[in-house]
Amino acid sequence: MKVVICGVGQMGRVHFDTFSKIDGVQVAAVADPVPARLGRFSEKGVATFPDGFQMLEKTGADVAVIATPTSLHAPLAIKALENGMNVFCEKPMARSVDEGRAMVEAAAKADRTLGVGYCLRYHDAYILARDYIRSGKLGSIGTVRTSRCAADAPEWTADVEANGGAAFELLTHDLDWLGWSLGDVERVFARGLAKGKKRVERDYCLAVVRFACGAIGHLEGSLAEGDQFYAAYEVAGDGGLLSYDTRKSTVLEARLMRAEGLETSSETPQEQRPFARQACAYLEAVKKGGKYDLDGRAALKSLALTEAAYRSIQTGEPVEP
Repeated sequence: MKVVICGVGQMGRVHFDTFSKIDGVQVAAVADPVPARLGRFSEKGVATFPDGFQMLEKTGADVAVIATPTSLHAPLAIKALENGMNVFCEKPMARSVDEGRAMVEAAAKADRTLGVGYCLRYHDAYILARDYIRSGKLGSIGTVRTSRCAADAPEWTADVEANGGAAFELLTHDLDWLGWSLGDVERVFARGLAKGKKRVERDYCLAVVRFACGAIGHLEGSLAEGDQFYAAYEVAGDGGLLSYDTRKSTVLEARLMRAEGLETSSETPQEQRPFARQACAYLEAVKKGGKYDLDGRAALKSLALTEAAYRSIQTGEPVEP
């Protein structure tokens, strides 16, 4: 299977390394406007292009991976679909719900598979938390707190008008995971540094999310972390508490209320290969013509939540997605 990649910044390199290790997959070409990024790929015999649209026009492929700034997701994905390629797009799928719908329509018209990369759905710590929530181990969920904080944000994230800032770059991950785990969202209320601004060098936002099941989510997204990237969550129900923090050596901790008393446990998930799992699941759907769990229609729901958070930041009002 032949793959091409638009954008080889941090995430593009991750996807290159991931897809390159899958049997039967050849990454044939990459595109990026920064010449210094292309050297390592030329040395590997991979064709390089300074422009993604040019690559999609000149290079045929089974799959186009879109790992550019968010503002380019929709136009590049639609171009690839129109050229007969399947598309795997980094999250969020687009800068707006309208753009996301256009991608879904283009995929349907081309009869190709559109997948979106929300990797938490393939991360053991987040899968386990969903299992705890869905199985009732934590009882009725009252609150969920999440943090996703980055120290070395790409330069393009400062253009919050074009790319959505911390809400679109970070908060979208936890909005997708919580929607997947807890169900429908009734209201989003958010605050952030991006309010009324076109550029924010190190954006930060907070959101309060009310779920139809009655749970309340408190979500933090930061592109202003001073030390290192970290992610954390805390899920609290009337039957127990589950917490996770990448800064701890033992990162998963459970405190469950049992009839016989408090039960505690801790562990470090062993299989933390979300990008490989995600890529293999997507390629399997492409090969067999099946459904990828995170197709365009599923990702639209998470995009709507992300857009709602950004709109709330800008208006100062709660938004119903």
